[in-house]
Amino acid sequence: MAKSGLSSKRTITDKITVKGILSEDGTYITYTDENEEEKTISFLEFNKSFRGCPFELTATRKTEDELLDETDEDSDDEGIE
Repeated sequence: MAKSGLSSKRTITDKITVKGILSEDGTYITYTDENEEEKTISFLEFNKSFRGCPFELTATRKTEDELLDETDEDSDDEGIE
């Protein structure tokens, strides 16, 4: 039997987000608040609204490196005409 082209579904999503640094032991997160003050929250406190519920966790680690400035006087431009 073919599936109906009509369906009805309601989805409610709760989302919490923090950007900061996870402690070496993985128990605390240090972040900067809206007043540019450094704050620390325990990982357990951060996710307490999800306890006992199915949830999805995504973690991203981002690193940035400075690229050489094109005006860098130390660059070797010999042989370029």
